This record gives sequence, structure tokens and C-alpha cells, in this order.
Amino acid sequence: VGVISITTPPVNALAIPVLEGLSRAMERAHGDARVVGIVITGTKGKFSGGFDITQLKLRTEGRAGPTNIADFNQVLNRLVEAGQKPTVAAIENLALGGGLELAMACNARVATPKSQLGLPELQLGVIPGFGGTQRLPRLVGLPKSLEMIMKSKSIGAEEALTLGLVDLVVPADQLLSKAIELARQIAHKQKPKSMAFYKSDKLPDDTSFKKIIAEARRGAKRVQSVMPHLWLCLDAIEAGVTKGAEEGLAVEKVSFDKAVTSKACKGLVSFFFASRQTAAVPGVTDVGLIPRPTQCVGVVGGGLMGSGIATACVMNGVSVILKEINQTFLDAGMGRVKANLQSQVAKKRMTQTNADRLFSLVQPSLSYDDFAKVDMAIEAVIENLELKRKIFGDLERVCPPGAILSTNTSTIDITKIAAGMKSPQRLVGAHFFSPAHIMQLFEIIRTPNTPPQVLCDTLGFSKRIKKTPVVVGNCTGFAVNRVFFPYTMSACLLVDLGCDPFAIDNTIKQFGMPMGPFRLNDLVGTDIGVHVGKNFVEDFPDRVYETRLIPSMMDANRLGEKSGSGFYGHYSTKRGTATPDVHGIAPFLAASRQAARLKLKLNASGGPLPALTSNDIVEMIFFPVVNEACRCLSEGVVGKSGDLDCASVLGMGFPAFRGGVVHWGDEIGAAKIVERLRQWATLYGGLYNPCPYLEDCAAQGRALADGPIAGPDRSKL
Repeated sequence: VGVISITTPPVNALAIPVLEGLSRAMERAHGDARVVGIVITGTKGKFSGGFDITQLKLRTEGRAGPTNIADFNQVLNRLVEAGQKPTVAAIENLALGGGLELAMACNARVATPKSQLGLPELQLGVIPGFGGTQRLPRLVGLPKSLEMIMKSKSIGAEEALTLGLVDLVVPADQLLSKAIELARQIAHKQKPKSMAFYKSDKLPDDTSFKKIIAEARRGAKRVQSVMPHLWLCLDAIEAGVTKGAEEGLAVEKVSFDKAVTSKACKGLVSFFFASRQTAAVPGVTDVGLIPRPTQCVGVVGGGLMGSGIATACVMNGVSVILKEINQTFLDAGMGRVKANLQSQVAKKRMTQTNADRLFSLVQPSLSYDDFAKVDMAIEAVIENLELKRKIFGDLERVCPPGAILSTNTSTIDITKIAAGMKSPQRLVGAHFFSPAHIMQLFEIIRTPNTPPQVLCDTLGFSKRIKKTPVVVGNCTGFAVNRVFFPYTMSACLLVDLGCDPFAIDNTIKQFGMPMGPFRLNDLVGTDIGVHVGKNFVEDFPDRVYETRLIPSMMDANRLGEKSGSGFYGHYSTKRGTATPDVHGIAPFLAASRQAARLKLKLNASGGPLPALTSNDIVEMIFFPVVNEACRCLSEGVVGKSGDLDCASVLGMGFPAFRGGVVHWGDEIGAAKIVERLRQWATLYGGLYNPCPYLEDCAAQGRALADGPIAGPDRSKL
């Protein structure tokens, strides 16, 4: 039996040379009279993580080489699946995307117990392109294949065995021998030679098919205008079921070519690469530093944020000491951690036994003395400068000299907190997003004096707890809150001009955000919004819009979900829904609009507000966000544009298919953004004044993502 191994670490990606090499190896094996069967496997503990995504990136940028990757389907059909000699895939741990498509083309599949199998291509804006839309429905049935493809949901080895996606599950040390044995058995006709491309026994009858595909089409139709690849994928699946796999494969090729040229694909691929490059920090990760291990973390404060941070730690095997000021608060904090873990059990993401084991990693404490053994301390108390200074005086006294001292502040200058410390350079910002055990983004805030080793250790901690880090310079709002402060302000200005806040929310949700600015206000809390907004009013007085709307609602205790009323009411935490409180907010809208009439000048004579389209609303809310992102790039708040793209998607829910705020800005074009901002600045003031960097890009025809032209070092990093 001939064994063909894929060796392209770290995930054995199917790059063009690999596909060409596999084709040559298959030709040789079929032509070798000594070979009766063929086993295809991967090295270094992985089968294959799929097609080389760098090639996909080149396609989205129009820079692909002459090789037509769809030609590889002929190799799969002719040599792997229907060749004279049987093929067996030996799958260890990973068979995703093109890797699984290669395995499905084999006549049998053997997997190890920890294997994950799936087709996640839709997460990148494309569809399976190596026959996955045809073979998976024939191997596992149409409903399960739609779940795996349309939701990018991978399955484990045991489920794959039950479904018929794999034929054997064996220990890793027996994988190759069992695969070789199976190949011999098929060659000697002791086991049947299965060809998934021609199977039909698991396909539904016409009536069932129409019902299943119609349901899938309804979901894809809702997002077809911005994410066409879902609909295109269903085209290929439907063609295969109704007209046969050959026709389905032809439609798959056409659909793939359409999908890969879409804006959604370009945005998703750009975001994919940006999210994997945020941990690369010049002067920190490229100078040979090794992160010291973080085994024990001390968390000061057991509120929603502190308990969420504690949960994130223990879910990844990091023990926690949770400190509070009294027993009542401590019990409440421990209760929140337990509830967070129980939520994972309820969602069947972990067993009760595992939840109990993880909860045992949390040690409750009323004394800082227990922090003598921590590798890292995270302060997560209320935004009170004096309180934070006192806490770090205690932490500096008790924690080991090499321990990381960090604050979860979202608004306070790091240097102000560190001002009273003996070694202020030890303090670093560790800004989690709520809920901390779920949200993936982790802002690491540095000052000019932060030692590289501290940053290296904090980056190592972020990897340990499976967060995506973005290293940010010390400034008001850091990255996410800084970039998005114009978001709510511009929405409020639109309301003061006469726009319906609920229409604004609907428009922004249709753009792709999880919710609009006013629904977000109710979720976060009106009081929190006012508190955070004050920082920007004080620090950026020349480019803010002050409205009476949200402060007046806070004064009336309309705080959103926490008080039961805000812009909305009748909140449902289970469904995440709420009912617009049109009558309840009417007096606040009227008072705010009246107060704004003279300030805005427009409509001062009582003239009607010019009609705004949905596109006008999107641009008026998000162009100032792009503008502020450009300021952050020009000031060196982040090291690269991809950091802001990643932060905007993971921290604020900016739609990933749009690539992030900077990527989206480049898709629109700097010239158009500047033109519109100047128009609004004339009418409504400094909130819309385009920054010099944005104007330079517009004048020079440069991409925003390119970053400032090299000059005097003004970087906050």
C-alpha cells in the first residue's frame, strides 16, 4: 500500500504546490504495479486544515496566478475517487475545508478520536470548491450537511462515525496501520469500494427536499444582498440533488467563482488575516522574548466584569483568587462565576463534572495576602481613580516582583492610575469586553514606559485564555471606545434633526451590526453611556456633539434594561428582543430637539428636514467612525490598520463581512468620505471635520490601510 503524506505545517494547508504534488504522487501510485491501495495522510498530528487561504486572499485582490484550482476536482474524481486502486484517508485531529473534501473523495476514511471534521468555507465568504457541496449530502444526508456547511459547524469523530462520514475511529498510534489494512481489504474486495460522488441512498425524496431547501433558502435570502455566498452555496447543493453530482459540481465551480469576487469574501478574508496578526508586536514579539507562564491570576472585584474575567481564566485552566471587600459581595461574585459556568452546562458546552472542577479553581478571598502567589493581578472595580490608586498600592506591596499588575479600566488614563506606584512602569491595561468570558477581544494598553517583557507576558496570557489581543497606546477610550465615540453622538444628532431613533436602529442593524446605537444604549445602560461620553467631551471638545437626549433620560431613571425602561421596554433576555417605547420617550425627544434647534441651525426657520435614505443614515453614523479610526492610525494608537479592523468587529460587532472599519472605509474610498464629511461639518460642526490623514489619503489616492507615510515618530506605542 502506498502512503502519501501532506507536510505543510502548521496545519498541512493545501497550497497549489501541494495539490500539484498530490496529483503527481497519485499518478505514480496508480502506475506502480507493486501498489494495490493508497493511503493519504498528514504529518505532525494533522490531516489537513484546508485550502491555502493565502491563495484565496490573492484571488480576492485579483492577484491569483494562472493555476485554476477547480482543475483539482478532476484529480479528485479521476485519481482519488474513481482510480483503479482504492484510496483511504487517514485523518488525525483535523480535516477541515479542502482537507475534508479530499478525505471525502477517498473510498474510505479512518479517524482518530479527537478529530474534527467540517466545511467552514462560508466563514470566509466562499463555498466548498473541491466537491464538498456534492459529497457531504451524499455521505451524511441533506439536513446534517446543510447544518455543517451553512453554519460552518464541525463535528467530532464519534458523530462522524455514526453519520457514516468516517468508517473507523482508532487510536492515533494505530491510525496508519488500520488505514493500510482497510486499503488492502478494499483492494482484495473484502470491503466495498465506496464512491461518495455517486451515492444517493441518503438523499431525500422530492417532497422532503423541496421543504428542506426552501427553509434554507429563506435564511439565505435575508442576507443575500450583502453575503451572496450562502445563496450561491445552496445553488450548488440543489443542482447536485436534483440534476446529479456532475451538474452540481459544474454549478459549484460557477458559484465559487462568483463568491470569491464578492465584497463579502474580500472583507471576511481580510478580517481573517487581520485577526491572526494582532499578536505580532514589533519590539516585543520579534526580539526573542518568551512569555512567562500565567498559572494563577488575582482578580480584584467580583462584579459582572470581575466574575466574567475569573470565568474566562478558569475555563482555560488558570486558577483564580477572587478578592472582594466583604463577605456579601464575595458570595455574590462567586455566585456569578458559578452561574457563568452553569450557563455553559445548560448550553451543553461542558459537563456538570467539568463545571464543578473549574469552579474549584476559584479561591474566594477578603485579603490581599493571598495575592502573594499570583502571576498576574487584574483590577476590575468601578471607574474611581482614587480607589484604583489605593488598590495598586496594596497590590504592589503584596504581589511578587515579577507579577503583571493590570487594570481593566475602559476610560481612565493608565499613567494617572500608576502615578502613586513605586514602579509605575509595571502597570498595564488589560481591557476585557463584557461579558468577559464570552467576548473575544482583549485590549492591552501600554504606556511609553511599559517594559517589552510585561507586554510579552500579557500577550502570552491572552493566548492562554483564548482571547484575540490588540496592543493599544494609552489614550482616551483606547481603541474601540475611542473609534466608536462618534457612533452614538452622530445617531443622537440625527434624532435631534428629527429622525426616528427606532428607524436609525433598524437601518444600522440591516447594515450588519448586532443592534443599533439606541438599543445598545439600553443594553449597556444610559448612565454608563453618559459617564463614558463625558471623557470624550472633556478631551476632544472640538469634535463632539452634545445632546440633552441621553442625559435627560438618565435623570429620569430611564437607564435601559437595568431599570426596565430606556428607548425600549419589555426586554426579553432570552430572545434579546425589546419593544420600542414610542410614547415613553416622546417628551425627551421633543425637549432635546427644541434645545438643539439653534445649535444645529438647520430647521431653525421651521423648514422640513431633508429626506434621508438608509444609506445617508449609515454614512452619517459610520463615516465619523472611519474618520476617528484614521486619527488613531496617524497618532500611532495602534500599530496597523488590521488591529482596528479586528477590534471593531470583535469589540463592537462591526460586520465581519465588511472587513472592519478601515477596510470598509477603503471600499467606500477616502475621497467620497472626505467630501461627505466636509458637507456635514459645514452644517453640523466639528464632529464631522475630516482629519488630516484622511484628507491626505483622499488627495493622494492612497488606501487608509497603508498607514501614515514614515516621518517623525509620533507613535503612542
